[in-house]
Amino acid sequence: MTFGRRLGRVLVVGLLGLLVFATLGEIVARGLDLVDRLNAFPRGLFVATDDEKLPYLLRPGMDVFARGVHVATNEHGMRGPPVSEKPPPGVHRVLVLGDSVAFGFRLELEDAFPRLLERELDRRTGERFEVLNAGVEGYNSENELALLERSGLALAPETVVVAFNLNDFDYGPVMGPMGVLTLERDKRVSSWSLSNLSEFYLLLKWLTALGWQRAFGPAPPPPPPGDPSSPFDPFDRYISKLRKQYYAKPNDGRWPTMVESLRGMAEVTRAKGVRLLVAILPDGDQIGVPDPDLTPQQKLLAVCQDLGLECLDLRPTFAAAAGQGPLFMDIMHPNAAGHRLVADALATALLRRPQEGT
Repeated sequence: MTFGRRLGRVLVVGLLGLLVFATLGEIVARGLDLVDRLNAFPRGLFVATDDEKLPYLLRPGMDVFARGVHVATNEHGMRGPPVSEKPPPGVHRVLVLGDSVAFGFRLELEDAFPRLLERELDRRTGERFEVLNAGVEGYNSENELALLERSGLALAPETVVVAFNLNDFDYGPVMGPMGVLTLERDKRVSSWSLSNLSEFYLLLKWLTALGWQRAFGPAPPPPPPGDPSSPFDPFDRYISKLRKQYYAKPNDGRWPTMVESLRGMAEVTRAKGVRLLVAILPDGDQIGVPDPDLTPQQKLLAVCQDLGLECLDLRPTFAAAAGQGPLFMDIMHPNAAGHRLVADALATALLRRPQEGT
């Protein structure tokens, strides 16, 4: 046998070995959710897209535990059970858009406000309602409009509810090369990236990164001292303060992008004869304190008036319940009790005529 033929055989055997190794690695990585086990982020829930305004979606057909709770997505890439493309006869369909609050961050599906709203509407009216949870962690107003146009309106809702978080003006995250969401927008990966397609490839990247960090990375800094008078993390309070400063003096393109996205939601829903309700969620540091900074709500309600939007400020609802116990798990995410307040207030708003006020 010539040297060339021997070399060729070695290369073929080596390539076959690599293929078998990669295939088995992919099966094991997917079957055991190893990437998600290496980090606290539910990476498998997200899939990158090439849509400029919709950098990622919830992955359809997932059934995982994420941050200690069960999360299942249906065939439409929404949290919840399977649903038909059109609502069954006699069923009033409501579509909820939003970020991690609507999604139900660190809450079981039954404790998140979309499911609670469905039950409350059924109970109050005796009719059948179907509330679809299209909330996606990290989304901003631009992303929500893109999702509404891409797939939301095709589900034929009678009503669209936008759960507006006070950071919805901000830049949204993208899918990064480590397979998790990142705010470094220049590191966004395409839908054809191995980071988006291969669990085994990601596993190798995570193992390499973790090994390097443990061997050569700096020790993590100690946490900042807390404020015993506040239930919220100091860093969260700092970021919340920056948000309110931005609302007082918007100084870049994030503000007009948010306003135009809300305008777009109003236009596309009106064109379809769909009711749109924007529910403005408060920050935790606006509740149960004297003289809270309400600049964000004031600015947003002015935008609602200018655009002719039906908007519901949920801050008074939370303020009225401030003495009943904790309502937030962190400064931006209501806990189960807070979600019950949201559901109750939304049910009241949806069952009255839009022209009765915001």
